[in-house]
Formats: sequence, C-alpha cells, structure tokens
Amino acid sequence: MSYPETQPGDAQTPHPSYTQTETAKEEPAQLGPVGRFSGVLFSPTEAFNDVNRKPTWIAPMIIALVTAVLGTLAFSMIVKPDWDRLSREAIKKRDIQRNTTTPPEQVEQEVTGTKMVGKFFPVVAAIVTPISYLVIAGIFALGLMFMQAQTTFKKILSVVTWTSAVVGVVGTIVMIASLLIKDREALDQINPMDPGNLTATNVGAFLPSDIPATLKVLAGSLDIFTIWFLILLTIGFAAIAGARKIGVKQTGTLVFGLWIVWVLIRVGMAAMFRS
Repeated sequence: MSYPETQPGDAQTPHPSYTQTETAKEEPAQLGPVGRFSGVLFSPTEAFNDVNRKPTWIAPMIIALVTAVLGTLAFSMIVKPDWDRLSREAIKKRDIQRNTTTPPEQVEQEVTGTKMVGKFFPVVAAIVTPISYLVIAGIFALGLMFMQAQTTFKKILSVVTWTSAVVGVVGTIVMIASLLIKDREALDQINPMDPGNLTATNVGAFLPSDIPATLKVLAGSLDIFTIWFLILLTIGFAAIAGARKIGVKQTGTLVFGLWIVWVLIRVGMAAMFRS
C-alpha cells in the first residue's frame, strides 16, 4: 500500500496521514502478548490501537497453532471417531443425493485417504492454520488497498492473527466443554467432517440433519464465533487504517461484504455438488 505522493513544493510539509502513519510506526508497544490477548478479548479498540503502534504476528500465530493442535488432539481423544465408518457413510449419502454408484475401488481409495487425514489430523491443522491466516490477510489487504487505507500488510496480518488466536482459544474451550458433557452415544453421532455441528453456536445445529445442503451451509454460517470474529476484524482494521475517512462503518462494510460473498460461494458450491 502506498502513501500519497508529495509534490515538489510540499517537500517540507508531508501529508497529515503520512505523518500520522510514520509516527505510529515509531511509537513503542504499550501491551505485551498477554496484554494484547486480554485486550482483544475485553477491550479490542485499545488492543488494536497498540497493534497499530507496533504490529506483531509471531506470538498470536504460535497461540493459534498450539490451540489448533491441542484442540484436534482433545477432539480425537474424547470423540474417538471411526473414520472408516464415517467415510463410508459419507460416500453412501453422496451416492444417494446424486443418484450414482461409486465403484468399490474408488470407495476404498477414499476411505483410505480419509483415515490417513484422520490419523494426522493435528498435523493437518498445524499446516492449514498459518496458510489460512496468510490468505485471509492477503484478501483484506487488497480490500483495504482499494479503500486507500494507509497501512501495511504486517499490521493487517497482526489484526488477523490476534483476532484468530483469541476467537480460536475461546472456541476451543467451548468445544471441549461441550464434548465432555456428552454421553458416549451422542459422541458416536458426531461427524468430524461436519464441524459446524460440534457445538450449538450456529443456527444449523438446531435444524434437522436431513435439510438441503444449501440451507445447511447458510445456517451453519450464522455462527456466534464467526460473527464475533468479523466484528473484531472490523474494529481492528479501522484502528490500523491510517485514514480518518475509514472507520468501523467502512471496514465493517468490507469485512461483512466479503463474508457474504464467501457464504454465497459456499452455498453455490453446495448446490452444484448436490446436483
């Protein structure tokens, strides 16, 4: 992202937004990792203002990675999913929906692949987590660039990682707590390939399991943690935008607008694979 160019005659008078951004970069951070974590949790505006002073992403990335690995390990230990059975049931359900028959050799290949993914579930989570954060930060960097925000990719990545770390930790705690209170019969009904129904935090968890795939995706998107994540991103991007004309209204439009587009894409894909 570039700053406004200075005209030759204005060499001694930098643009206000440029000066503001440079000054923010030079200011030391007032909060450490623990302070930022609790700040994003309880006072996000203050925490993200500190991110604007000195962006950091390594600490929240480590928190997110540890949370993802521990969360998947805890899930596997508590639920003990039968990947073979779950994979065969998913293939059977898919064949019924599409009115097709999957060849036996292909079924065995898919079952083997699913069991392999299940075996290395924590490793997969550790790999996917940082990649997903980089992709999310990159998408929002483009959006903020078009909005002419005076910020940097490092600040955007810092907002994304701190937000993800906080929401991830709280979400994992809620997930583990909800699993621990279930009996064995209820745990056996859990499908790890359908994580939207692990906890009753989204609309889809309250709907019948045989609803259309498109409605299931749409209802599953209306999740408490997802909305919280989007709100924190909105606050964070407004704090690092570096331009007075860009506030929570503008960043909220960007964040929720891109989320709606993503939901529509998922609904479209569900409809396409359903047919």
